[in-house]
Amino acid sequence: MKDSLHRPMPDTNAWPAYNLAWNDNTSGPADVSHLLHRPAGRYGFVKVIDGHLAFAEGRRFRIWGQHLCNSGPLPPKHLAPVIARRMAKFGINCVRMHAIDLHWPEGILMRDTECSCSLDPEGLERLDWMIACLKEHGIYVDLNLHVARTFSAADGVKQAESVGWGKPEIYFDQQLILLQKEYARELLHHRNPFTNLRYADEPAVALIEITNENSLTERWRNGDLKDGFTGMKSNWGAVHAVYTGDLNRRWNDWLVNKYSGREAMLAAWAGDAKPDEDPVSGTVCRLNPEDFAGANAKRFHDEALFYSDIERAFFQEMRSYLRDELGAPQLILGNSDHNYSWSSLPVVAANTLLDITDSHFYWQHPDNGTVKNTPMADEPDRSVIAHLSRGAVEGYPHICTEINEPCPNDYAAEFIPVVAAYARLQDWDGIFFYEYLTWKGSYSKAESWSEQKQRTWFDMANNPVKMAQTAFGALMFLRGDAQCAHQTVKREMTLSWLLESIRQAGDREHPYWLPYLPGRTALTHRVRIAELNGSRISPSEGEVIVSQNDIISDTGELVWQTSPDNGRVLIDTPRHQVIIGRAGENATSNCIFRLTTQFAALQLASTDDLPVALTGRLLLAVCARVANTGQTWADDSRTKPADWGHAPVRIEPVEGSVILRGLSAARSVTIYPLDGNGQPGDSIRLAETGEGFFFCIKDCIPTPWYLVQVER
Repeated sequence: MKDSLHRPMPDTNAWPAYNLAWNDNTSGPADVSHLLHRPAGRYGFVKVIDGHLAFAEGRRFRIWGQHLCNSGPLPPKHLAPVIARRMAKFGINCVRMHAIDLHWPEGILMRDTECSCSLDPEGLERLDWMIACLKEHGIYVDLNLHVARTFSAADGVKQAESVGWGKPEIYFDQQLILLQKEYARELLHHRNPFTNLRYADEPAVALIEITNENSLTERWRNGDLKDGFTGMKSNWGAVHAVYTGDLNRRWNDWLVNKYSGREAMLAAWAGDAKPDEDPVSGTVCRLNPEDFAGANAKRFHDEALFYSDIERAFFQEMRSYLRDELGAPQLILGNSDHNYSWSSLPVVAANTLLDITDSHFYWQHPDNGTVKNTPMADEPDRSVIAHLSRGAVEGYPHICTEINEPCPNDYAAEFIPVVAAYARLQDWDGIFFYEYLTWKGSYSKAESWSEQKQRTWFDMANNPVKMAQTAFGALMFLRGDAQCAHQTVKREMTLSWLLESIRQAGDREHPYWLPYLPGRTALTHRVRIAELNGSRISPSEGEVIVSQNDIISDTGELVWQTSPDNGRVLIDTPRHQVIIGRAGENATSNCIFRLTTQFAALQLASTDDLPVALTGRLLLAVCARVANTGQTWADDSRTKPADWGHAPVRIEPVEGSVILRGLSAARSVTIYPLDGNGQPGDSIRLAETGEGFFFCIKDCIPTPWYLVQVER
């Protein structure tokens, strides 16, 4: 694509600085905290009713969430109320407490000890106070149990130096399972002195996650379970021989339980075994990825089921422990569909033993320090919505606990409005953006919170565009500005097809692993898995017809235009309208956007429940690129940052005009630029033309958002 070639280097230092106050506690026209109910837990524990998150009386609960990672949930106590209030102001109603299973000051495990079996009093007190502050402001919590805990020999873990975070050993090693249970007991039976509730009794804890991005089947497919490795590994690398030896023994026991002996196994596998392979003798080898293509289908399926059985047994054991022994009624999530180089269907199937399904996806996740830096708008079949939709199962709430379009990206302004609108189309239950502040910052120190720059790829708290859009997205997703799809594409598969998908090469434009069902299906209809162990493959070829040109949702509100190298997204609902794309003219019912800047995203939303055409007060966002001062690229392909720069953050001034039209009985329209606290500046009264009320963007001081007042 032309956008991936050489592009002129922008002089980002010439862009205006825009200070988005990290400690903003003001109210104002852009404050959407009214969308949250206070305190969190007011209506009791979050439940599953009719396949969705809800409260006991039937009220739906949707999550517009964020991450606090590592020491993020452990700020100095005087800052916790400030941070919670600021998050609420932007409509964030749930925080994923992620990777807090580290030693203080990076997490809540006991400091200055190799053992990871006890919690640090200071770390725990800070977590308690943060959760109490979040609860007060209407923000729920998703507690993650196993994420980044580094196991040690002092924990009684064999070959601990090779285990790291225990991926995937935590599924089958009994000592590691015991350690996870002990950690869960320590945390969930701890009484928060600021709420006087144990976490197992806390309705503001909406979700409990067992493990993060961790699949035994995936590691088999990736070749990490090969025999013979005895060295050190990264947290994602090869598994030590002492653990693969355990798998070998379990594999042969599994075969004996299924077939009793070699002859029955050979008959099932059509003779696909070496002469010395006998399960009774414990000599049947496990397949490596290079063996997959030539393996008999039944042999391959058996081994896939073996790993799946281990995962499922682990989830059942942990669910029983959390619910029955610890008495925790919160909804439980096992793992996430997170790797798009394979079908991940065994991950999805294992999650159906619990309460919720979950997907992760990043548009152009950085790879070895580089990003592709092209717009998602040009690739609808590979879009975030297409990939996140593949793990949704009928009858289960579906949430997406890690998503983002990492910065720096010339087109990142497209991401949040697309997600908010299409997540409503899909009728998903929750979105968590990754992340509020970067992983592994020293947030137990006060000065780390006031550093006004984007530290790295995923930071959002100091990104003026993404935070302004977060508030607009809360209106779209929590208020329900876009309709849910009228039709559902129900996916059915046989168990054999599901297992075969593990060794089949995928196509990123066909995330459902069917060559005739492209990703754009999720931009048109609701998509759900109806059957993971059915009698047929559905939909069949030709059963679902999707446009090869402009993709229009079955509600008629969302349009994804697919011109080559010029993709655009138009969202036209009564209360919320969006235009995303390159320079040119586009229009919705109440807005004409004439853009001369390279790429931008416009949003226009009423601040009340009235339609744009009838309300007296609107919010307008016009957003393009963001950069730190001094931020540079390695070269003019703009795929690899050379220097992340420093504060202050700068925004690209958007050039063009906006015409507001169809505002019923409007006598005058006045626009106010909003500062980093969402407070209005000097007013500009818009001139009325034959087309509507005209706004030249450069007539205002540069800002990503505005207040619009309509007098009638």
